[in-house]
Amino acid sequence: MENTDNNLQITELLAKRQYNPDYIPNKEDIIFSIQSRHTGSRSNFITLSGLPKAGKSTFISAIVASAFVPYEIFGMKLHLPINGKKICYFDTESSDFDFYRQINKIKGFAELTALPDWFNAYQVREDGSGTIRKMVEAYLSQNPDCSVIIIDGLLDLLVNYNDERESSLLTKWLKKITKVYNVLLITVLHQSKSNLSTTGHIGSASDRFAQSTLDIVKDKERNCYVLTSRFMRSDMDFEPITLMNFNGVFQQVETEVKKESGKKASDLSDLESKTLCNTIVVVPTNYNDISDEIIERTATSKAYAKNLIKIWIQKGWILKGADNKYFTR
Repeated sequence: MENTDNNLQITELLAKRQYNPDYIPNKEDIIFSIQSRHTGSRSNFITLSGLPKAGKSTFISAIVASAFVPYEIFGMKLHLPINGKKICYFDTESSDFDFYRQINKIKGFAELTALPDWFNAYQVREDGSGTIRKMVEAYLSQNPDCSVIIIDGLLDLLVNYNDERESSLLTKWLKKITKVYNVLLITVLHQSKSNLSTTGHIGSASDRFAQSTLDIVKDKERNCYVLTSRFMRSDMDFEPITLMNFNGVFQQVETEVKKESGKKASDLSDLESKTLCNTIVVVPTNYNDISDEIIERTATSKAYAKNLIKIWIQKGWILKGADNKYFTR
């Protein structure tokens, strides 16, 4: 026998979710821009992705600092609305020393001796994933004037980042809190060393739903950090931003475009390859579009993409339909 109360709740939920022809949504509130490109707005989340020690903390501190000054920092700017001046930063990874050094980096980029009281920062390294999520929601419910929240890093909100169900639930939570509290969420996520894709199932899920995914790499030859856009849902890609440290001071320098060579599709582990496959082939897609997406995400050649697709077909991860489009099993 069906539960009448549950049926009533679903009926009420349907009524709330129904299209309303009389409703006119507010204009999208752009909170974060890079080179005047629309990068992040309220009720969305964006992802900064990179290998460990690739410069993610440097770019995060510059982004936060841009909220405290009237100008862009390295072409990046947080635009805080009058009714949403608060910024909150949750650090899930750093030791005491690194956490306070990060705060000092923010001060340095903003050229401030003290940060304003509408900036809050929390070090939650010793807390469990569920506890951290509760603290984030508690902060947002108690601070309705917060428009930007930063979680550095996202993996600590999971017990197992390769658990598909857990990753899906976390992604739903990200979508929920950004909408309910009308904030821009900036997340930081590690990359896989072999193919530079975001890590695990949570990486695949965040790539599907993030408004923007930004990649940060360290150029060891030039000893500099480079920020690029993997994809931007709301605007065109921006020009890469390259930072170099001169005697303890980061400065923006000209970006050198380097062509990748030597990568082989067979170098990927099955987990990494399948994760990339599931990220790209979300709906039935033709061969050329899959190839173009592989080239864009991995910064490789057409031959690499062709070989990778061949592996996916051989392993039975994608099948060709009657309409000549490929789909995942």
